Parts: sequence; structure tokens; C-alpha cells
Amino acid sequence: MSDLKLNRTLGFWAAYSASVGLVVSGTAMVTLGNGYGVGGPAFSIIAFIALIVILCVALSYSEMAAMVPGAGMVGEYTLPALGKLPALFAVLAGYIVLVGTDGGTNMIIGGQSLETLTGVPWYIGVSVILIFLVTINLMGVSVFGKVQTVLAISMMGLLGLLGIWGLTEIGTEQPLATPVPFSPISWTAQAATLGGAIWLFIGMEFVAPLAEEVKNPGKTIPLAMLFGCFTIWLVDLLFGLGVTKYISLDALAQSTIPHVDGAAAMLGKPGLVIMGIVSIIAAITTCDTYLVAVPRMLYGLSKEGLLPKIFSYLHPKTRTPWYGIFFVVLLTLIVLVYAVINQANIDFVKLMINVACSTWLMSYIITQIDVLVLRTKYPKQPRPFKTPLYPLPQMIGIVMCVYMIYTLYADPQVLVISLIVSSLIVIFGVIYLRATGQELFKPVPLEKIYEGIRKRSEFDTAYEEIEETSAV
Repeated sequence: MSDLKLNRTLGFWAAYSASVGLVVSGTAMVTLGNGYGVGGPAFSIIAFIALIVILCVALSYSEMAAMVPGAGMVGEYTLPALGKLPALFAVLAGYIVLVGTDGGTNMIIGGQSLETLTGVPWYIGVSVILIFLVTINLMGVSVFGKVQTVLAISMMGLLGLLGIWGLTEIGTEQPLATPVPFSPISWTAQAATLGGAIWLFIGMEFVAPLAEEVKNPGKTIPLAMLFGCFTIWLVDLLFGLGVTKYISLDALAQSTIPHVDGAAAMLGKPGLVIMGIVSIIAAITTCDTYLVAVPRMLYGLSKEGLLPKIFSYLHPKTRTPWYGIFFVVLLTLIVLVYAVINQANIDFVKLMINVACSTWLMSYIITQIDVLVLRTKYPKQPRPFKTPLYPLPQMIGIVMCVYMIYTLYADPQVLVISLIVSSLIVIFGVIYLRATGQELFKPVPLEKIYEGIRKRSEFDTAYEEIEETSAV
């Protein structure tokens, strides 16, 4: 089993779909609708600032994914920069917490949309979707690429179409007689929403864990991430400005499903059906992205000895990390079961999302620090993609991520839960690494990281040349 390798079969569109498949999620669309409801059309400016920040972060992930094309993603970027404990924290805080809060939440939103359209109880619909997606991912990454590409592009197209309908005022319903105010709140209050606006781009880096399965990752991954960020901003802009022509800001701000209400205000029952379909597709692509990306992060860390060896198991025929996939399903089911038993309301959902966002931003900060450290430690290391205007994007990204965490921590509940979760992750990391005789903060030599990736990956010729010419 140890000789099995991940298949390098994915092209640009599959990589692009992995990048945007999580971004256009149910929770992201709720954030988009509420953002425009609270901030009015002026929220477009906040969303643009969030785009600039996320592009700075995307440049760091692009450089790292091209330089260290491992499935462990931020974990393997951090190993040669900061050591094993920071690497383990970056993955667990940034992505395991994310799956445990956002994965199930998005499935609930998709299931409830399906129930609205068909009358089928949401938990039955979610169960069928989950079984379908698990089967696809167990079959292999090439199947994921085909399914995800169709779903993600269809979802983007429908959202963009709804936005154009609204902006051109050709919807079947009447637009508002009085235009909504451009900015119903002060600009100080607008700035405070930036921490929520960044959620519009949640997970654009989820293509990076596929570095061992993407063709020519040094070019494909940066292009997929950057193009994905621009297109998702454009689609959000069209939809957000479009719905504010048909529905009052108060109605958007107070709704738990503002994207659905906005579409219904624009097109009546057809709008409700279209947005219901979008919500269902969003749930599918979100869960699908988690199932393909997170198990590969766990796989990469397991191969480096940072997690139990069970996560590095690959199925002999499909060469997919089965146990990692089942672990993600378990995390998703925790939230789903909680929702069935307790009927969690929107306040609980928002609280969990803000906690996930705060720890996710910590992972972003670590990745940008990795770029700075590795540029200093390995200045001559070949980099298929290099950050333009270095180190300005990293400095902007770090400062803005710290600011956004600060705005999220204005809610005492978010602060307390985030600190508890972060502390538990650190405690686990210290205990596990000490128990297995590993150093906490001693960086791993870069050549050792390359050696591990080469053993488990179908390296392209270009990457073999990179390793041979590395000046470590």
C-alpha cells in the first residue's frame, strides 16, 4: 500500500471548480444577502476591499503550492518554515474547524431548499446527497473533476444570470418605486463588516491540496485561484446590486435566506425555483470540495508523521484517501445530527461561521508568514510562481487578516469559543508530537519535504528538474 501514489489527472477547469466550489456556498450567499441588506449598495466597496485582501492571500498560496506542491497544503508549507506544531495548528485550526462548522451548515441550507421545492424532508435529501458525493469521491479524483466542473460552472452561470436580470430590470416583478440608499450605515460601520465580507471568498485555496493530482500545478493552481477570485467577486457584485433593486434593505438584513428572498422578489416563483436550485448545487459543491480537499491535507500531514498513519492509507484501486473521506463525513454529520435534535437557528449558524472564519484567518496569516520565511531561508530555491511586488501583498494580507479577526472577536462568544478551540488544538498537537518523539518548532529541511512528495506523487518532469537544481 505504501507504494501507491495519487493520480495526476486534473486540468484547469477541474482546478477552477475546486477553487470556486466552496466559495459559492449556502453560507456565503447568506453573507452576501445580509451584507447588502445591512450596508446597501455601498457593500460593493467593502466586497472589493475583501477581494484585494483575498488576492494578496491567493498570491501567497499560489507561490507555496507551486514551490511545495504537496497534498498537505499549508501544513507542508509551514513545516520547513516554522516547524511541526505550527504546521499542525494551521491545518486543524484553519480547515478541520471549518469542516466541522460550515460543512453541515451548508448541507442543511441545501436540504431545506430541496424541501421547499419538493416537499421531501431536508434530512432525507441531505442523506441522499451525502451518499452520492461520498461514492463519487471514493471512486477517484477524475470522477470528482468531471462532476464538480459541471456543477460549479452551472452554479456560477445561474447566479450571474439572476444578477443581470435584476440590474437590467427585466425581472417579472416590479422593481422598488424608491431606490434604496447607497449607504444606510456610516462608513465606520461599513468597515466593521469586512470580517464578514471575507467569507464571500471562503475556501478559494481549496484547490491547493490537489497539487499532487493537478497537471502542471505551478501554472494551473495560481491561475485557477486568481481567476476564481475575480469571477466570484463579479458574480456576487451582479447579484447583490440586482436584488437591491427589487427588495428593501431591511427585508434582506432580517432574512435568514436573503438570497432566496431576493430572487423571489425579482422573478416571483421562477426566482424562488432558480435560487432553490442554486442553493442545492451550492450545498453539493461545498460538501464535494470538503470531501476532496481536506482528506488530502490529512493525507499529506500523515505522510509527514504529524497525524496517525491511518490517514495516509490509499485504496488500492482508486488511490483515494478513504479514511480521510470518512473522517470528513463524520465531522459533517455532527452538525447535521445536532440540527435534527436541537433545530439550530440562524444565530447559532452565524456564531459557528464566525468562529470558523476567525481560525481560518489564522491559517491565512501562517501561510503568508511561510512565504516571508522561506524567501529568506531559501532565496535561490526555484519557484514556478513568484508573488508580484513581494513582500507588499504578504504585508497587506497579514495586517488585514489580523484586523478582520479583531472585528470578529468583538463578539465575546466568538472570542471565547475560538480561544477554547485553538487551545485544544495546541494541546493535542503538543501531546501527539511529544508522544511520537518529534520536535515542536524545529523546521523540517526543504529537501526532506520534496523527498516525501516525490515518493507519493506522480511528479511532472518540470518538478523533477526543480528538485535536482534546488540549492538548499
